[in-house]
Amino acid sequence: MTEREVWTSRFSFIMAVLGFSIGIGNLWRFPYLVGRYGGGVFLAFYLFVVLFLTIPLFAVEITLGKATRQDPVGAYRALAPRTPWVLNGYLNVATMILIAGYASPILGYILAYAFKTAGGTFSRLSSADTAGYFGRFTANRPEVVAWTLVTVVFLVLIVRRGLNKGVEKANNLMLPALFLILIVLVVRAVTLPGVAKGLAFYLKPDASKFTWEGAVAAIGQTFFAVGVAMATALVYGSYLPKESKKVVANSTIVVLTSTAVAVLAGLVIFPSVFSFGLDPDSGFGLTFITMPNVFNRMPAGRIFGTLFYILFFLAAVTSFIGGYEAIIAWLRDEHRIPRERGVWITGAGVMAIAVVSSVSGAFFKAADYLANNIFLILGATIMAVFAGWVWKMPNFAAAAGIESRAAIRAWTVIVKYAAPIIMLFTWLSQLKVLDTLVDLWR
Repeated sequence: MTEREVWTSRFSFIMAVLGFSIGIGNLWRFPYLVGRYGGGVFLAFYLFVVLFLTIPLFAVEITLGKATRQDPVGAYRALAPRTPWVLNGYLNVATMILIAGYASPILGYILAYAFKTAGGTFSRLSSADTAGYFGRFTANRPEVVAWTLVTVVFLVLIVRRGLNKGVEKANNLMLPALFLILIVLVVRAVTLPGVAKGLAFYLKPDASKFTWEGAVAAIGQTFFAVGVAMATALVYGSYLPKESKKVVANSTIVVLTSTAVAVLAGLVIFPSVFSFGLDPDSGFGLTFITMPNVFNRMPAGRIFGTLFYILFFLAAVTSFIGGYEAIIAWLRDEHRIPRERGVWITGAGVMAIAVVSSVSGAFFKAADYLANNIFLILGATIMAVFAGWVWKMPNFAAAAGIESRAAIRAWTVIVKYAAPIIMLFTWLSQLKVLDTLVDLWR
């Protein structure tokens, strides 16, 4: 087996995992879900899920890597030889490949808009023209593919330098810059006139909006935003020194910080949107149509708009670095492909999927639904069952450095029983199986 690289410090490990966890899901999708499903009520439930479901599962995934020092496939094979459990390792890797590929055009959009905003492209457009511009931009397939290719090459050049000189160094530089930009944008947003409506839309508790659909969205969002069952947490865990014993503490720091960034992103977006009387649309509309109009009306808007897209780009890049690293580790461990070659294979494979995603909206929507609503939840469910019933919780506790009997019992209840049941219901709900059973019962 190839000698395993290790993180140079606990700080570098936390920054790398945090960089992977803070992505466009935190900055783009989370704030709208809070506003849509009850504000403070949704946020309270989301934090409950984070504390009692996401942190334990994230810690389990990191510990699987630390205990085996393998990629996801090798980890399951090492702990349960000659059993079908290894298929979940393949599912985790396949999910990461799919996400890295279909989501790459979004990274291209963000980079393009950073340059276009800095160059004053949108300052010359009306609100209607801004919406039309985004439509024309996404319809220009060669331009989208070109911007996407630039981002893929940029990522390849980072990860080809290795764990310490590439992944570590990039995260240690980009994450502080991300936090600094976020703070600047939050201060600018909350000091705009008339922000009360935006804050109310975002945070005011409204129990009437919090539905079962909202609860399911919260659970799915925590997995997507943090990166549970995407293979990267396990691979990053495999680079931990054997003597490392602070897995739970590290996981808690990462998940809570990632969640805090998501909450702060909402404090940038909604006060700004409502301050200028614009529509708090979701998804692409919010990021690439509404926000350019916000910056057009804001003093020094070109500067703050450029910072906004740089913030998104840094978040996306650090997440994609983790995704690439997981795929490269799988190629290296399972197929004995040298890192240099694995990097270029990964880049080429991601770009091939990205081209399809950029020219086919149907493919993008299908990949987004399968990855986030089916594969991630299924992979996390299988992982919890494996850790609790096959690997056994005492083995997990020993590898994670958990010594308290009370803590071990609490982890057993969560990982072995509560998490699989909750996620199974969530998964069935996503597949509309529960709705069908209710209709049949009626």
